[in-house]
Amino acid sequence: MIWRGAAIVLVVAAVGLAGLAGAQSPPASTSPKARQIYDSVYSGWKWWHVYCYRCHGTNAIGTTLAPNLTDPNEKMPLEEFRQIVKTGSSDGQMQAWDKLLDDKQIAQIYAYVRARADKVLPPGRPDEVGPKGGPWVPPPGWSPQR
Repeated sequence: MIWRGAAIVLVVAAVGLAGLAGAQSPPASTSPKARQIYDSVYSGWKWWHVYCYRCHGTNAIGTTLAPNLTDPNEKMPLEEFRQIVKTGSSDGQMQAWDKLLDDKQIAQIYAYVRARADKVLPPGRPDEVGPKGGPWVPPPGWSPQR
């Protein structure tokens, strides 16, 4: 009897988690490339809210501690962004994150910042700022690597 109850709890939990995962994906009608971009931006948003928002602001718009990364005049290529994140800023204002973030995570944060800087991603959670309050859909032709 206990085993049956535990099995039911596990099935309910798995179904619940599957539902949450589905809520974070773009509509099925999007292309595989758009889905890949969405996944990268969404992951970057999550990493952003673990490591970056305290200084750079919730939506990358800057604070008194760190610059606005959505400023179109301050866009930088991925390699420069990666180097700054890994080693810290040359003026010592930003610490090095190479012990906590790998290249893939940094590229995902870059995708999120670039989407905000290019004004294709509105403020908020990528899984809630799209059509009808659902997942964000990357515009056709947009890529963070441009």
